[in-house]
Order: sequence, then C-alpha cells, then structure tokens
Amino acid sequence: MLKDLERIKWYLWHGNVFQALNELQSLEMDLDAAAFESKDESARKLLKSVEDLHTYVERNREFVPNYGERYRNGEKIASGFVESAINQVVSKRMVKKQQMG
Repeated sequence: MLKDLERIKWYLWHGNVFQALNELQSLEMDLDAAAFESKDESARKLLKSVEDLHTYVERNREFVPNYGERYRNGEKIASGFVESAINQVVSKRMVKKQQMG
C-alpha cells in the first residue's frame, strides 16, 4: 500500500493526474475489499481518507502542475500541499508523527 501511495505521489509530482486517479481508484477498491473482509475500523478510516484524497485530486486536476518539468527548467517549486495530503493518508495507516523528508 505504501508503494501505491508513493507511486500516486510520483504521478502527481509529474502532473499525470489521469494515472494518479486510476491508481487512487484501484487503491480504493483494494481498501474497500480489505475493510469489508476484516471489519476493521482503521481500514474503514483509511479508505475514507483515500476517498477524500481522490475527490480532492479529481476536483483540482486542472491546477496540478508538473513539478518534474518545473524542476528541470530551474523554476521554483512548492509541493507542500501534495506531500501534506499524502502524509495524512500515510499517517492514518502508520500512525506517523513527522513530515516526509
């Protein structure tokens, strides 16, 4: 699951919103099945967080820049909002208490 989240982050970083949304949808289906089978409340909460991230990305797809391209062109970049969203999802699963480095 963490590899999936890293892949989603990479797609968003490089402006590939279409693929990020596909990966998010796939992750949602996997989490939905896991939550249904285990009846675990933490799995249900994680699913809700991933659904929220999916909704956010879908609604803001036009505004997601290609940070990889900006970086290669020497432009200034700020990815705090993307990392924050990913960190929130990861922290729900891993009880993580610090930002990604």
